Amino acid sequence: MLVVSNTSPLIALAKINQFIIFQQLFQTVLISQAVSDEFMKNCTLVEKTNFQSACQDCIEIVEVQPFSQTFSRRLGVGEQETITLAIQKQADILIIDDRKAFNEAREQKLTVVSTRAVLRMAAEQKMTDYQTLEMALKQENFFLPNY
Repeated sequence: MLVVSNTSPLIALAKINQFIIFQQLFQTVLISQAVSDEFMKNCTLVEKTNFQSACQDCIEIVEVQPFSQTFSRRLGVGEQETITLAIQKQADILIIDDRKAFNEAREQKLTVVSTRAVLRMAAEQKMTDYQTLEMALKQENFFLPNY
């Protein structure tokens, strides 16, 4: 299964040290360089350490080919690269929390899920307890989207 992620899901998993969920559900998750850069610019030292460890285990930074993709919404560079990477790699799943980017990806005919959906998938497969993860994220002032 080919999976691409945007920055927000990485932040969530780094905050609670749960990149194992990506590894167990998907084996490998692709991200763009812009997403990696955005994450590194906005993370704590602990989150950076968790992310660097995940890059050895289950996250692969992939170069996005030059694109002339046009989007109907104003998106940040990270969101643009993430959606473009998902299109270029014909991803089975795109994980993204930003509502505008989520809707844009759906219009591009991509299968899109949020971090909340990924955590629920992990709970359904008995990898973890969803409520425990949601509470841990709230304690870190990270709030999951409602979709």
